[in-house]
Amino acid sequence: MNSATIRWIGGPVLRASSDSNFRMHEALAVGPDRLLGEVIQLRDDELIAQVYEDTTGLKPGDPVSGSGQPLSVRLGPALLGNIFDGLLRPLGAAEERFIKPGAEHRDGQRFTFRPTVAVGDSVAPGQRYGVATRALHDHDCLVPPDCSGRVEWLAAEAEVDDRATVARVDRGNGIVEIALSETWPVRTPRPVRRRLQAAAPLITGQRILDTLFPVARGSRAALPGGFGTGKTVLQEALAKWCDADIIVYVGCGERGNEMAEVLDELPQLEDPRTGRPLMERTVIIANTSNMPVAAREASIYTAITVAEYFRDRGLHVALMADSTSRWAEALREVSGRLGELPGEGGYPAYLSSRLADFYERAARVRTLSGDEGSVTIIGAVSPPAGDFSEPV
Repeated sequence: MNSATIRWIGGPVLRASSDSNFRMHEALAVGPDRLLGEVIQLRDDELIAQVYEDTTGLKPGDPVSGSGQPLSVRLGPALLGNIFDGLLRPLGAAEERFIKPGAEHRDGQRFTFRPTVAVGDSVAPGQRYGVATRALHDHDCLVPPDCSGRVEWLAAEAEVDDRATVARVDRGNGIVEIALSETWPVRTPRPVRRRLQAAAPLITGQRILDTLFPVARGSRAALPGGFGTGKTVLQEALAKWCDADIIVYVGCGERGNEMAEVLDELPQLEDPRTGRPLMERTVIIANTSNMPVAAREASIYTAITVAEYFRDRGLHVALMADSTSRWAEALREVSGRLGELPGEGGYPAYLSSRLADFYERAARVRTLSGDEGSVTIIGAVSPPAGDFSEPV
């Protein structure tokens, strides 16, 4: 395991000296509380990392250890209906008022697993090998994108933990264990068979939008407006009435009282198509402005990774990002800590490429399993003081 020692720290950014071979975007455990961090720059004998949790109490000399893996989140059937922070740690399951520093991801949850293949069958990336069921909701279990081979062992129909192994696949050069949930790097787009033209509309349920400002399914849209102009209310209306199968709502850097209203109101909405609570097909990622600024940046990548996970199951996903302006402000603060030359408005010179990385992950695609799925991004843009000449 790679190790380093902190030599300088300022806010969410630290510099550490090391002789080990760290990698870019490698996940780190920082300090005695093992706070989650990520390598963002590498130099001769030094690494620069950003920490996604409160760095109060960290000091020069504290240890930094590498995981050998990129920053990843755990994806699985337990995502739907839950509320998470920007690192995909469940907020509803927190026993105390605050999440403890260095807290790991959620505990496992139990589902009824029903296999749809047999021992000896050949499986390919993205192929369905079973179904996980809980509360009358079926969730397709797919072979991970980087796995293929012959099924050597398969669990029988039973109630299982979503982290427990339910299948073993012989790849020819080794055995791969597959669970109901999987991990995936947040900065890496999930693979697809091919991208399709965004030809079908996303019906938003708002006549003025569907008539004058239509949104194509698998494209991206912006909701610009200053403070108090109703962007969040409109996104809640879109979440309720649009014809997407899954809603992913990410509150990125919004004020705590606004996010509290969303967390209070959104779970009370009724799905007009089924009459069931809207939360049953919704994932909420809450990352308010008083949370660590680096985690604000990660929350956007976490949300799009969750959306791609459901897209791979042949579902149409609507991602509500509120707001991308706060995300850009987080990039600006981290860039300032690194001493980088600022661009227009003080934002880093790579702002446009980061925005493109995020928005280009919206697409209508043919998945690895041959189904059609899509991710549509609807991002709020809230420039300070309503100044629309701002770069974002």
